[in-house]
Amino acid sequence: MEDSASQRPYQDYVIKDGVLVGDFEGLYRDFEDPWNQSRNDHIFDSRRQIALNWCRRLRSEDSSNRFLELGCGFGHLTHQLASEGFTALGIDISEVAIAKAQKLYPESQFAQASLLDFDLFRNFDANVYIMAELTWYVLEELDKFLNFLAGEKQRINRPIYLIHLLATYDPGKQKYGQDKFTNLDEILNYFKLNYLESGFVRTVRIGDEGSQGTFFVARV
Repeated sequence: MEDSASQRPYQDYVIKDGVLVGDFEGLYRDFEDPWNQSRNDHIFDSRRQIALNWCRRLRSEDSSNRFLELGCGFGHLTHQLASEGFTALGIDISEVAIAKAQKLYPESQFAQASLLDFDLFRNFDANVYIMAELTWYVLEELDKFLNFLAGEKQRINRPIYLIHLLATYDPGKQKYGQDKFTNLDEILNYFKLNYLESGFVRTVRIGDEGSQGTFFVARV
C-alpha cells in the first residue's frame, strides 16, 4: 500500500483474483500516488520517453499536433506535451484524478471521460491517441474504440496514430485478460495496425519481477 490511511489492499481497487474491480474513483481518493505514477512513470519510465520522442517525430514528419491521452491519471504526460507546444488533452474516467491533474497543471487541458466518449474525441479532433497502462482496464471497450479509430481515419482523411504502452506478465502470473493477449506478439496480433515501432523493456526491480513493459507506435 502507498497510503497508510487506506485499509483496503491496493489490488482490491483494480484487478483482484482475475476479476476487474475498476474502483478508480476510490483508488485516487484513498491513495496519494496510485502506481507511483509521479515518480516511476513520470520521471523514470523509459517507455514514456519513447512515447514523447514519437510525438515529436510525428509533429515533425506528419504535422501532427493534436494529441489525446487516454487514462491520463495526474496528467504528467499531457502536461509535458502541452509544455512543448503540442495541443494536448488528457482524459480519465476518475473525477478525482482529473481534479488533481487540473490542480497540478492548471494551464493544461483535462476532462473526465471514458474510452467510449467518442463525441468528445471528435470535437477535440485528435489524430494521435496515447494509451499508457490503460488497456487492461478497458478490454471490454477495446474493439469499439478500435472501430472508432478506423472510422476517424476515413472521416478526417488523414492518418490516425496510436501510441500504446502496457505491462505484461510472465506465464502463471497473469490471471485477467488471457483470452485477449499475454505478451507483445499477441498484443500486436490483436490490434492489427500498421506498426512503426514496437518493443519491450524488461523490468528488473523489487516488486516487478516477471513483467515486461511493452510499447508500440502504429498508424491506423
